[in-house]
Amino acid sequence: MAMARYHDGRSGAIHEVEAFVFGRHLRLAHRDGGTMVTWPLDAVMAAPERDPDGLVHLSTRTGPGMVLVKDSGLLDALRRAGVRLPGTARWRPWQWVAGSAAAACVLAACGILLNEVPTMIAAVIPLSWERRLAAPTEALISASARRCDGAGGQAALTSFVERLRAAGHITTPVRIEALNDKMINAFTLPAGHIIVMRGIIDTASDGAMLAGVIAHELGHVAHRDTTTLMLRRTGVSMLMSLIGFGDGGTAASSLTNLMSLAYGRSAEAAADATALDLLSTAGLRADGLSRFFSVMEAKGGAGAPGLPTWLHNHPANEDRLTKTASPETGAMPFTDDEWNAIRAMCGGGQSSL
Repeated sequence: MAMARYHDGRSGAIHEVEAFVFGRHLRLAHRDGGTMVTWPLDAVMAAPERDPDGLVHLSTRTGPGMVLVKDSGLLDALRRAGVRLPGTARWRPWQWVAGSAAAACVLAACGILLNEVPTMIAAVIPLSWERRLAAPTEALISASARRCDGAGGQAALTSFVERLRAAGHITTPVRIEALNDKMINAFTLPAGHIIVMRGIIDTASDGAMLAGVIAHELGHVAHRDTTTLMLRRTGVSMLMSLIGFGDGGTAASSLTNLMSLAYGRSAEAAADATALDLLSTAGLRADGLSRFFSVMEAKGGAGAPGLPTWLHNHPANEDRLTKTASPETGAMPFTDDEWNAIRAMCGGGQSSL
């Protein structure tokens, strides 16, 4: 038994009582042993918080009155009987099942929101909106990177991209430029902006290898992969903010990186396949992409120094080598003069096809 205080809810009197659980009831008795009141446990309710003195306020759905309890033994007995007490609500088995099912539904909905919805939006988003997505990155590039000069090389790159765009019926306008950076990297921004680093051009032993890399980036343009990825990252940051992580912070960054890794491998494999199709449809050699991967494999693969981004989220080189292997048939993508102009536009030497 535990000492408690009982307010009958009628007279305003306060009674010192002994409270105890008996069967499926909470019984309150005078200190001399006489029973005052009995409450069914299924009807007992507790206030959501303890009062300043640490007392739990109990009431019943069956009538007036209130019991103030602090004894831990009685409170434990009430918990075991299924009474929800402040901070110690116990779920019954069916509630755990229902709660787990609800959580699974929420996670599934978030998965659709963060994965499927950005893909659907990217397919119909206006080009002007894509340009706005790309603007911050383009501004950073303009402020910190050196563009490769050379009208002849730029014209050759632009002509090649337009040839592939026509072959693949790609409606998005494409702009390509080279940056004077030794990093072996190429990437695509929203609105069809392809960036090729000098390191890619210097690494390519012939025009077909460079063409394979550019065709791969055109695959991303055709699939609007970069727009989808940027929309997805925005969605992750917003979701993390909504559930209490401020502006996203480290948690959002980690989640974004994990999602980008899974997304990247799928998108990269699709871009590889599109590259081969574009080159073949245009009547050009498609073996350069596979040979480029061979060079990367010799340099140490995705983890090699100097290769920080272009291969990080991509499928394993061995698998890509197999899937992109192509015969040495078709025309070279650049003439001797075009290839030499491309090599020279970033300050590199000349090379024969």
